[in-house]
Amino acid sequence: MDVFSVFIAIFMIGSVHGTTDVDTAWMKTTIQSHFSQSRNHVSGSKYKEQAKNFILEQFTGYGLETHTHTFSTGISMVKGKNVIGVSKGKYFRTDQDRVVGVAAHYDTARDTPGVDSNGAGVVGMLQAAQHLAKIPRDFTVVFVAFDFLLNEDRACTSLGCGSESFMNEWVNSYWSTPPTTAGVIVMDTIMNFNDSQESQSLPAGFDSLFPNVVSSIASNNNKGDFLAVIGRPFDRDVLNKFIQSYNALGQSEFGVEKIDISSLTESTVTVSDISRYSDLMRSDHRTFWSRGIPSIFITDTANFRGYMKTCFHSSCDDMSRVTDKMIQFAGKTTQAVIDTVNKLAPRSRAGIHRADVSLLGFLGTLLWINAVFTV
Repeated sequence: MDVFSVFIAIFMIGSVHGTTDVDTAWMKTTIQSHFSQSRNHVSGSKYKEQAKNFILEQFTGYGLETHTHTFSTGISMVKGKNVIGVSKGKYFRTDQDRVVGVAAHYDTARDTPGVDSNGAGVVGMLQAAQHLAKIPRDFTVVFVAFDFLLNEDRACTSLGCGSESFMNEWVNSYWSTPPTTAGVIVMDTIMNFNDSQESQSLPAGFDSLFPNVVSSIASNNNKGDFLAVIGRPFDRDVLNKFIQSYNALGQSEFGVEKIDISSLTESTVTVSDISRYSDLMRSDHRTFWSRGIPSIFITDTANFRGYMKTCFHSSCDDMSRVTDKMIQFAGKTTQAVIDTVNKLAPRSRAGIHRADVSLLGFLGTLLWINAVFTV
């Protein structure tokens, strides 16, 4: 086999297994340093403010246009603060734009460090933003760290008042006409990997709603070794692109279960839908579904797996539970987010990423070597 053929073989292997942008060591140290204590307005207000500032600093450092959106809660003296980073595309604020969103909530329940719920999701979003912000695009990408997912102490009238306020207030003030949205990826509890038998349980009634998913999990001895990806028919473009991206990365020890709620055939969900599928609507994607915006929810299933059966929203959701395998699991998920956004909002034809320039130069060198050795 000549030099050029060897290069092509190596390139094809790399294509099958996806890219490797994610720095899992950074993810682990960042969770430890900035998202390992309570970020609750009662039990951890100071640490929560520090976490918010860290997110803002990171977005700024990545070159994103940054915003802090302050909103009212159900408590007169308590304000919520969403943190937003915007990577403007070529078609920003035109009718040709197709906005892509990546979101995670950074607040916690009272008295929990919230390492998995949802420190891991925030750090995954930050890592994705760091890499995605480097690439010039036609379409705009928005990263949001939501505050007040939880309705604790009646701070919210319902789940997700941070994302509700973001849509009602910030989006409507930032865009005079709401943009077309290609898809939103909501990351919430993405780190708890457990390959022990019978570590995975499922919500009541799941067997009748999703028999194929239940059968698939049971055939693997009910191991909690997969990422759950939840969407509806209206979300299938972003849902399928994420599944494709995840599977292309290899690392078969980290599985994926696609939960397509096929009965939700409309672009919006009703109060009845929310009640029926309550266990699948416990994060900020519900806000987008209620408004007819395509969105998927990616999760390790939270309190239905392993240690989180007892530690979800409790003091034991801390760093002592975190293993390197869990960080690798979150890393694969984050890489799949990066690759999905690159599918939904591909790089602009007018711009070539620095990595592409290096690859083209390397390919040119190999072509020259091949020509020399075949003369």
